Amino acid sequence: MKTSRVTLTRGCVAAAIVALTLTALQAQKPARRIAVFGSSVAFGTGDDLGKEGYTGRLRELLAPRGWEVLNQSRGGDNTRTMAPRFAPVGEPDPRVRYLLPVHPAYALLGLSLGNEGIQNGTTKAEKDAIFAQFESGMRGFVARSRENHIVPVITLCYTRNDFTAVEYEYTRRMNLAINAWDVPSVNFLGAVDNGSGNWAKGFWHDSLHPNAAGHFEMTTTFVPTLFDAIDQGKPLPKTSTATGFAHASAPAAITFTPDSTMHPFALTFSVRAQTDGTVATIDGSTLAATSGTKREERARGGAIEFETTTLTAAGPFTASIGVRSGTWTYTSAGGQTIASPVKIVKADAQWHQVTLSHYTARGETLFYVDGVLAGKTSERLEPNRFVLGGSADLKDLLIYRSALNADEVAALQKGTLVQASLEVYAPLADATLKPGTPLENLAQSLSAAKAGTGLVHVNQ
Repeated sequence: MKTSRVTLTRGCVAAAIVALTLTALQAQKPARRIAVFGSSVAFGTGDDLGKEGYTGRLRELLAPRGWEVLNQSRGGDNTRTMAPRFAPVGEPDPRVRYLLPVHPAYALLGLSLGNEGIQNGTTKAEKDAIFAQFESGMRGFVARSRENHIVPVITLCYTRNDFTAVEYEYTRRMNLAINAWDVPSVNFLGAVDNGSGNWAKGFWHDSLHPNAAGHFEMTTTFVPTLFDAIDQGKPLPKTSTATGFAHASAPAAITFTPDSTMHPFALTFSVRAQTDGTVATIDGSTLAATSGTKREERARGGAIEFETTTLTAAGPFTASIGVRSGTWTYTSAGGQTIASPVKIVKADAQWHQVTLSHYTARGETLFYVDGVLAGKTSERLEPNRFVLGGSADLKDLLIYRSALNADEVAALQKGTLVQASLEVYAPLADATLKPGTPLENLAQSLSAAKAGTGLVHVNQ
């Protein structure tokens, strides 16, 4: 008995020392250290170029800005199996990638409904339970991060090739739910979705993981200055209650130029225009897609073959949104037109919400007016400039570094702000609209659209 008591006491002391050590390390944590804490996709599985997937590419993106990115991910994890890796209990296992021992200032939480087993539920009740388990687990990681003075950021759920329409619906529903939390998030689904909840063709390594091209597309959904904005104390965006709007009377009344490569994107704004003419243009480069097959030897023997898509600049483009013959119309990079059905919505004296959603990986652009899909067209774009103007009233400009699906567009139409991968949120209610000056941006970024000529403030 005496020996047993001594052993127990020593164990308690050891645990206390570990806890005190972790507390001390947290107090000394570098202010600009991000730990990616997730499963196999976050780990970099499937990256045939060996660049550590989106984590390695995020490191490359943020290093010039003074950020350090660590990879604390492990293949196969879900909310339950990752929880013990948050912090060691007792002596840390040197083979385990824990979160707290690397004392990050930020934790990028990268899990998915796929690993949670959503596709394995055989009934609605079982799938609902898995859905609730994932939601509870992610909320738990957010709470534990904050308890340890770590800022959490979430990557939204993404695709798998074994998803059916049912799992796809759960994925979209979870993403909308997370968008409503008080946590910054990144919209991976808007980069690699083929429209049915599976990986876009040529952007997957195996049914569960993206290839190098897919990892790159996912990386482009990060707002480059997201962490800088949080570091400077900029809050999550909330729906503006400002009154007023901007009246444009020149072609380039508002401009926005991304400062790093943009692939998938969404442009949405509210507009009132009663005469034919262009109210928005998107400039950049079209992308040519070349497909090939790669063969990869496996460590345990055998090989895997997969298709990969390479995107290269093909030439400049200008696409536009405007009013043509009384209807809202999108004119694509190739000159194809999509018009809103005049029986459903037409250009008139009322405010209308226009959304252009582009998926680079799957090569498709969708055009919505007042939440209704007007049509879609095939094209691959790399935008480098957005312009609003013409002769129109404008408000609530939003620019995302990810495409938006129909559910997200519907949420915007109902007045719900979708914040994942949002780079610009300009209410356009600025009292002063001097040419060349930045417009108010409520998004968690340090980017800003700028006022051009022919733009004046109008009281609501």
